This record gives sequence, C-alpha cells and structure tokens, in this order.
Amino acid sequence: MKTTIKNYLFAAPLMVLLWLAACNGNRKNSSEVADSANQKFIAKADSANKVQEHKDDSALRANKDVMKDASKFLVKWYESGMYELQLSQLAATNALDADVKNLAVTFVNDHKAINTKIESIASNNNFVLPTSVNADHQRDLRDITKLTGADFDKKYVNTIISAHDESVDSYKNAYKNLAAGDTKTFAGQALPAIEDHLTMAKKVAGRIQ
Repeated sequence: MKTTIKNYLFAAPLMVLLWLAACNGNRKNSSEVADSANQKFIAKADSANKVQEHKDDSALRANKDVMKDASKFLVKWYESGMYELQLSQLAATNALDADVKNLAVTFVNDHKAINTKIESIASNNNFVLPTSVNADHQRDLRDITKLTGADFDKKYVNTIISAHDESVDSYKNAYKNLAAGDTKTFAGQALPAIEDHLTMAKKVAGRIQ
C-alpha cells in the first residue's frame, strides 16, 4: 500500500474506529469490537486502492482476504495472550507447587513478549486490538480465584494445556496458510515457544495430577 494512501486513510479514520470501539464496548466484547473496526478499515482501504491504484478485482479481493485473515488471527491471539498472562500472573502468586509457580512466571514473561510483537504488527497495519479479555475468560478468571492449593494448581495447568492445544494448531495453520507477510512470519517465529509451553505444561501436569 502506498504511503500517500496511508496518509489519507490512517489518521482520522483510525481515531474514529477507536472511538467507535469505546462506544460499543458495553454492547460487545472487546474482541468483537476490534474485529468489526478492522473489517471496516480493510473495506475502506480496499475501496481506496480501487480508486487510486486501478488494480484488477481479483487481486484486490485476494489482498482484502489476506488482511482479514491476518487481523482476525492477531485479534484472537492477542486476547488469548492477555487471558493467559492474567491467569499466569495469578498462578505466579497463588500456586502451591514450585514447578507450577515457575511455569507461570515463564508464561508471564513469554506472553508479554508475544503480545508486544502482536501490538507492533497491528500498529504497522493499522489494526485495532482488544483492550480486555472476553466474557468467557473473565468468568474463568473469577472461577479460578475461588480455588486454593492443589485444586488451583491443577485447574491452572489444565487450562493452560487446553489453551495451548488450540493455539499450537492455530499458529501452525497461520504459518502454513497465510500469505507472505509480517503476520505469517510472526506465527512461524512464535510457534516453537508455544509448542514448548505445551510440552512444559504437560510435564508439570503429569507430576501433580
């Protein structure tokens, strides 16, 4: 996308999308608001390209689909990263088992780094990201705070395993199927760490269950 198009599209319109996201926050969860804002932005960028660059329709549709897939992937796993970060912060403080505490500290550090990278990619592409975890994850966080000791440890580790089973599959799929670009590159670079997380969590689970 040309710089002139970016200058036209990315200033005031992005601020409007952020404002709309804030206004709609009480009716939709933060991820839905971000997805909606991104789809509006992508549609606007696509229209501008048609006018200014005169590309053929098939190429424009392909580029639009690539942006949609990338934005949805980033939104989903940024929100999940926030959830796992908050969950692991709880475990770093509340876990009884030393291995569970160490696992949680590792996850806190790693998911901060992963989400920082997602923020950079989103900023470069003018995508909006969620500002809070969704309602299901908020409920899960409330529920786990009611647990203590070994019950807390088992619930935390099992939750982390379930989340990482899904994320490993999703990151593999993104690296395999996304078109070349910064989101595809990120998925490939982050995948080994996420696979390591799953292996580590399963090892701890095998000992404490």
